Amino acid sequence: METMAENSKIRLDRLLVDMNLAPDIKEAAALVMAGKVSLAGERRSPTPGMQVRPGVEITLAPKIRFVSRGGEKLAGALELFNVDIEGAVCLDVGASTGGFTDCLLQNGAIRVYAVDSGRGQLHRKLMDDERVISMERTNIANGIELPEQVDIVVADVSSTSLIKVLPPAFEHFVTPRPGRRCRAVVLLKPQYEAKISELPRGGVITESIVHAAVIGRFVKWAGDSKIRVRGLVSSGILGEKGNREFLLLLEPWAPSQTDHE
Repeated sequence: METMAENSKIRLDRLLVDMNLAPDIKEAAALVMAGKVSLAGERRSPTPGMQVRPGVEITLAPKIRFVSRGGEKLAGALELFNVDIEGAVCLDVGASTGGFTDCLLQNGAIRVYAVDSGRGQLHRKLMDDERVISMERTNIANGIELPEQVDIVVADVSSTSLIKVLPPAFEHFVTPRPGRRCRAVVLLKPQYEAKISELPRGGVITESIVHAAVIGRFVKWAGDSKIRVRGLVSSGILGEKGNREFLLLLEPWAPSQTDHE
């Protein structure tokens, strides 16, 4: 037999607060209205004022940390490659909505130059952030001017090759010196680096041999361009149309570095 307490019901927004799933009623209501709350066994779409049993099973959608999922890709790479962003001036090539830029800021960047050939894509949150210098309608392949040098370069470009955008981006690195390293974390997209003969119909590359060929050519180009590949990992988040992508940690070669370093 159910007790009176088990039969009693409570507003969903109030229950979220009571369960410490939201700090206050306003935030609880916002979570529900945004579709972030689901109830076990409930077919109806939840509303803030819906009456529910105190013991109902509640599931919250994972909190989105960045303005786009690109931020999650970069965050994983920064952690894996142990790249410290605190206090860095950064250049984001192919900023788009700003997932990479958002990630850099949340990791301590003091300024980010967000470059993109398109316009009107950067998230309003970032447009309103004084640490972000938006450079829309700018094709970095043609070269850009910056008022200062940068410590970090990140790149996530589409419909073009990294080989075209990295050299002009690297021109803005600070002069490497003890205690200050120039580093780049870039997203390599095989569908934009592959030869035409390697692209299947539909543009989704699934063959590992093609991935290997693309990576091999990029690594060779990097070596020829005096760029060191310090790390390589497959992104855990698939890209456009399901294409597998790869994150690389790069450093420009400096005269003080030895070949066996």
